[in-house]
Amino acid sequence: MMKWLALIKPAMIKPAPTKLDEAQQGETVQDDLSEDPKRIARRAMLRRFLIALLLASPSIGSWFSSNFVYARFDDAQQPVKTEMAGLRTDMADLERFVALFQANELSRGTFALLMAAVSADTKLRYLGDNLYRANSTSIGALRRAAAIVYPERWQATLKPYEEIVAQGYDSPETVQRLTDFENKVVADALSRITRDQARLNTLAETLEGYERRRQRVASALTYLAVALSIFLFAFQLRSSK
Repeated sequence: MMKWLALIKPAMIKPAPTKLDEAQQGETVQDDLSEDPKRIARRAMLRRFLIALLLASPSIGSWFSSNFVYARFDDAQQPVKTEMAGLRTDMADLERFVALFQANELSRGTFALLMAAVSADTKLRYLGDNLYRANSTSIGALRRAAAIVYPERWQATLKPYEEIVAQGYDSPETVQRLTDFENKVVADALSRITRDQARLNTLAETLEGYERRRQRVASALTYLAVALSIFLFAFQLRSSK
């Protein structure tokens, strides 16, 4: 009996841990301890990111709202800008016509004085005058000016003048009638330039009004974003205590 107890007792006694077992247990404990700080660090990083996103949200919202407001103001300004571009184009055409016509008229007057000085034939004088007027008509400046000044009836208005110039003339009455028509077109062109310039000034003031309102809205959105950022920052400091 004592022999059997002597054999069973050593089997019931747990063997002492070896160095290898202690090393494995140490590594397991170390791994468990190293996982917790990683998870803590990730949670802390996510928390910081969310806080930063919360603090930056007013600025982000201000940027989006500013772009939306700018787009709406641009849509409102587009018709005004289109009208201004059309007015500038018409004014440039009319100013070019007036400059070309006055230069041609000066050349025609110089030619008439030269013909009178040399006592040239009357038919030759009318022929030279007709050539200068035909040259002015062929340039197209007169037609362009008439189309701008008389948009609905420019062809009917210009037709008698062009027919007389094309057929030729040899009477002072015809020359005077042509001169009166040219002077009327020039006077109407200058009046149109004056009206277009006044309209441009009005439209420019309208654009300036749009720009002032847009700046006020942008400033208000910026101040609101700053105020919200300060409030969120103060709230975060209070909640972290």
